[in-house]
Amino acid sequence: MERNAIQSTARTFTATPVPTITGVPQAGRRLTAVPGTWKPVPVVLSYRWAVNGVSVSGATASTFTPSNSQVGKRVTVTVTGTKAGYRTVLKTSAPTGRVAPRTITVGTNPRDLVVTNDGRWAYVANTGSRTVSVIAITTGKVVATVPLGGTPLALAVSANQKQVFVSTCSDNKIYALNIASNTVAYSFTVGACGDLVATPDGKSLYIGGSPTLFDITVATIATRSLAEPIFTGAPVGELTPSADRKKVYLSNGDDYGLFIIDTAAPQAPQERFNTSHPPIASAPSPDGTTVYASLGRDLITGPSNAVEVIATATNRVRARTAITAPGALAVSPDGSRLYVLSTENNTIATISTVTNRVLSRIPLGRAPSSLAATPDGSKVGITNFNDGTVSVLPVF
Repeated sequence: MERNAIQSTARTFTATPVPTITGVPQAGRRLTAVPGTWKPVPVVLSYRWAVNGVSVSGATASTFTPSNSQVGKRVTVTVTGTKAGYRTVLKTSAPTGRVAPRTITVGTNPRDLVVTNDGRWAYVANTGSRTVSVIAITTGKVVATVPLGGTPLALAVSANQKQVFVSTCSDNKIYALNIASNTVAYSFTVGACGDLVATPDGKSLYIGGSPTLFDITVATIATRSLAEPIFTGAPVGELTPSADRKKVYLSNGDDYGLFIIDTAAPQAPQERFNTSHPPIASAPSPDGTTVYASLGRDLITGPSNAVEVIATATNRVRARTAITAPGALAVSPDGSRLYVLSTENNTIATISTVTNRVLSRIPLGRAPSSLAATPDGSKVGITNFNDGTVSVLPVF
């Protein structure tokens, strides 16, 4: 008798439940298929896992662990029930949420992250535990934890790549960490704390805060003393250096603009780019032709939920990309991608800088606060403030 004839005369299962998947969809974390109770028992059950609808080779167990290559995709499992004399039945689960990047546990409340130019080390400022975590990028493991006397807020790698500077609140100091030994080389008081930029000549540190609130504090590294501050005329917001650190972009929410500081002439009049809403953060393209600004809430018109794309040659907005509650952002080293954190949705959006369209939205941990790309552009690290972790996003 032919197989089709056998199937047509076979009996039908009385219960063939749709399977479910338990576990967190995240790279490196196990998912488990829950097939339910098929009847009449016993029933032989087999499994086949799929990612974005494509079967994964060899994934035939009742559990499945997504890999880094599956970040941003959705997982399903198909359960096949067989029993002698019964028709074979296949049932497929609903898809999971998008697979999140794997995470590295660091200290409490990580706020800032920097990567050294050689791509070997990532440093994380943990405000809650008053420490700096050091991550070996090749292994993804924390290799050192450096305690500090104050609350670390921001980080900057020195021009010679031998030190990492830490701006700390509560004691308003700068700590210099020796990269070779991951120990504190020295510290000195500056009377302010805020975002931190090391100038390309290796001489100065710009600290985005001052007792007057209208200045950028400037510290001279060699003498560990304060130099003439840079007057901004409005409360100082987030500071972002250009790729070559020759310019520093200041987000000035009160004036709805981005101010540009030339590190070769910091006291010179500042160039300004206008924004439609208060800028929260900015990121220049590697070639300096474009600056991207995450925009916040206007008192009258409300939140922008957008990133503006400003042409620096004309000071005109040439595009807007919709992002819910945009926060920190960064441009890939080759300039092809813009990464933006959504603080409300706990996601990272990847945007094409050619089309200014969102390519993907990938879930992160709670309250993502900062991000940095590795020099080769293969990974993006994101600090999750409320989780005490760093998400590692692979770039494909």
